[in-house]
Amino acid sequence: MIAKVVDTNVLVVANGRDTHASDECKRAAVSALIGVKDSSSLIVDAGRRILGEYRKHCDQSGQPGLGDEFFRWAFDHAAFLHAVKLTEDEDRGFEEFPDDPALAGFDPDDRVFVAVSAAARIDNVILNAVDSDYKLHCGGLAAVGVVVEELCPNELKAATEA
Repeated sequence: MIAKVVDTNVLVVANGRDTHASDECKRAAVSALIGVKDSSSLIVDAGRRILGEYRKHCDQSGQPGLGDEFFRWAFDHAAFLHAVKLTEDEDRGFEEFPDDPALAGFDPDDRVFVAVSAAARIDNVILNAVDSDYKLHCGGLAAVGVVVEELCPNELKAATEA
C-alpha cells in the first residue's frame, strides 16, 4: 500500500468550497479522501501542522462536507496515523524540505506536505487537487523522489490564485 500525504486543497475541493473546481474534480477529491480514510494510509507530521492547516479550512464537527468529515477522522485518529517528526529551518521552513535550488520558489505554505513526504521513509504520494505549485516544480520534486498525484490536472490554479 502506498501511503498518502493530503494537501489541504483536496479537502477544500471535496467540500465544494473551491469555486474554480468542476464537479468532476470534486468527485475525484471525494474519492481520494474516501480511499485514504478507508485504508488509514494518511501521513501527517508529529507536530500537527497539517492538522492545523486542515482546521483553518474545515469544520472540526465533521459537517457538512466530506472534507470536513475527513478532517474530523484525521483529528480523531491522529494517534494511529503515520506521523513524521519535522524540524524547523529558517531558510527552507523544515530541515526535511529538500535543499534543492529547483525548489527554492516552492510555496512556503505547502512545504510541510513536501517535507512530510520526503521524511516519511515509506512509499507515499502527495495528493493535490488544484494547487499549481506542484506542477510548476514537478522536475525538482521528482529529482528528490517526491511523487505527486494530480487529481485534477486540467484545473490547476495559476500561482497568483493558489
